[in-house]
Amino acid sequence: ETLREYEEYMRQLRHNQDQVGRTGLSESELEAAARHETEEDQQFAVFRRRVRREPEQVLRYELGGEPLWVSSQHVLSTEDIPVCLCGAPRQFEFQVMPQLLNYLHVDSLQESIDWGTLAVYTCTDSCDQGPAYHPEFLWKQDYSQD
Repeated sequence: ETLREYEEYMRQLRHNQDQVGRTGLSESELEAAARHETEEDQQFAVFRRRVRREPEQVLRYELGGEPLWVSSQHVLSTEDIPVCLCGAPRQFEFQVMPQLLNYLHVDSLQESIDWGTLAVYTCTDSCDQGPAYHPEFLWKQDYSQD
C-alpha cells in the first residue's frame, strides 16, 4: 500500500510539474523528497496506531525502553544523552504525550505551546548523591523540523 501511495504521489508530482513548469529539482531530488515524506508518514502511522489503544494517555512509562517517537526527525541518539551527575549513564524512563495539550486548554496561537513528545531520561543507578533532587534529561521532539 505504501508503494502504491508513493507511486501515486510521484505521478501527481510529475503532473503538477508539467502543469506549472519545471520545479528546478532533478528527478532524483524529487524522489528523495517523496521517500522522506513517506518515512515521516510511516513513523506517524506507528505513533497513531499505538496511541489509539489509550487515546487519553498523557504519560507513557517504560523504564529502560524506547520512546514512541511521533516523527522520524529529531530522534535522540545514545550519544546525545548526557551522563548523570554521578557519572552513570541515563536511560529512557517515561514520556509526556502530546494529548496533554488537550487538557491544558491553550487555544490562543500567540500563547500556544506544542510538542510531539517529551522524553525523560533518568540515572541508571538511581543515585542519591548531592541534593535530594537534581535535574534529569528531557528531549523535546516536535512534529517536524519545518
